Amino acid sequence: MSRYRNERSLIPLLIISSVVAAPMIFVVGMAVGSQIQLASILTADSLSSWVAALATLAIAILTFVLAKETWYLREAQIEQVNELRRESIRPDVSMRLKNNPSVFQFMDVEIINLGKGIARNIKFNFFNSEDNEILKSENPAVDEFLKLHVLSQGIHSLGIGQRIESFLFSFIELPKKLESENIFSPYFRVEITYEDVEGTRYKNELVMDFEEFRGISEVGGGDPLHKIADDIRKLREQFGRLHSSSSRRLGIDTFNSEDRENERKAIEKQIKQMKESKEKPQS
Repeated sequence: MSRYRNERSLIPLLIISSVVAAPMIFVVGMAVGSQIQLASILTADSLSSWVAALATLAIAILTFVLAKETWYLREAQIEQVNELRRESIRPDVSMRLKNNPSVFQFMDVEIINLGKGIARNIKFNFFNSEDNEILKSENPAVDEFLKLHVLSQGIHSLGIGQRIESFLFSFIELPKKLESENIFSPYFRVEITYEDVEGTRYKNELVMDFEEFRGISEVGGGDPLHKIADDIRKLREQFGRLHSSSSRRLGIDTFNSEDRENERKAIEKQIKQMKESKEKPQS
């Protein structure tokens, strides 16, 4: 397609070249013919004709150069506009591993479209360090990824800013599935291919090196928001059991305006008695 566009862009340039070259060839032919047929001594009229011919030739050459540069500038502007249009609809699909907010040892996978356009026909391929594709049941760590349908079969469409998250594996149970005793031994490359709305293909690559997780620890006992949500859930469960069970009742004391009035009178009475006791003479 690009070859056809390049050939089509040369057609106007060839036409301009032909139109400019025609008078140039005519002037050169007239000059050669006059040299053959006429005397070699130039007259005043022939000299002026030569000057006009040379001026015409110079103007033709400058016109040709200007036309060529203008055409190249137009091609550059068109290419720049097309590039801006492609960037405005270009998707950018990425994938990463992150810790689950509930338990630090649980790992989630996140697939997100960070681009400005919709991504379609998203495919995920896994390769080892020798750039050989890893198939199912060939690598225990990759099998944990391929359990997800979106990673094994792909995604039809992913909107702008849309993300897909899922639990992937646990660092507590993963050593039992690995052939090596080293939990940080898995190393592979993920190749993500996708298209924009016009069908243009893109590719993104990332490396999954479990060695990068070595030495990472957590302080504080997890995500505070998750802990708050968990505490609220426990309170809701407690109130739900109290509400649904008839054996568990809440003891509630009511306090109305009459009780407040009686309390006020009792306080005033106590104050009055204290004053009277202070005013009595001591015997």
